[in-house]
Amino acid sequence: MQWSVEGPFIRERLLRLPGTDKASAIDKQRAQGDVWLDLDGLQGDRVADRRFHGGPDRSLCHYPVEHYRVWLDLFPHLQSLGPAAFGENLSTRGLDERQVCIGDRFGWGDALIEVSQPRSPCSNLDRRHNARGLARQLARSGRTGWLYRTLKPGVITPGAELQLLERPCPNASVLRVWRSFVDDAVSDADLGWLQELQPLASEYRSRFRQRLDARRRLQDQGALF
Repeated sequence: MQWSVEGPFIRERLLRLPGTDKASAIDKQRAQGDVWLDLDGLQGDRVADRRFHGGPDRSLCHYPVEHYRVWLDLFPHLQSLGPAAFGENLSTRGLDERQVCIGDRFGWGDALIEVSQPRSPCSNLDRRHNARGLARQLARSGRTGWLYRTLKPGVITPGAELQLLERPCPNASVLRVWRSFVDDAVSDADLGWLQELQPLASEYRSRFRQRLDARRRLQDQGALF
């Protein structure tokens, strides 16, 4: 299966978020030519805070273009939204969090990429668009987008299609993983499964493991008393 891609989008120079002194690379622009994708991301694409962006498990951000219609309805003052408005490096139609699974491997240009985790929305989206509550709405709706790791670096040519090559974890949709991440009532069985889901980024697996360990400690304490 193949999908047409909007992108790649990059930000070569950091800008200040409106109303703050905080530097950000969220305002991406369409690349004007071929771009090299390596293990850390697209060449020339700046990262302001590496605690939360960039790196081996976050080399690319993908956001479905269809979701923008929802946000225009909820935040009409934005007037127009489209690809790269939420800081993504690529965007497609016909591919969303219900369909895409953790561990999915795609060919994009000459590169091989793998879905590593849901995108965790942050308040920079609110500041970028002067839309208080936007990131919270993304999180609640599950329209988060997702991130990739680069398995094989390569050249990305504008207009290169995205091709699904392998789906090793068909039950691990991005939406299911995100729902489990934000749901305090997720079952112990699901937490156990998620902590062992190898293609899932280690940060997510650690959080699921911590939650399961905390539950087991409480259960052990209850058994003592």
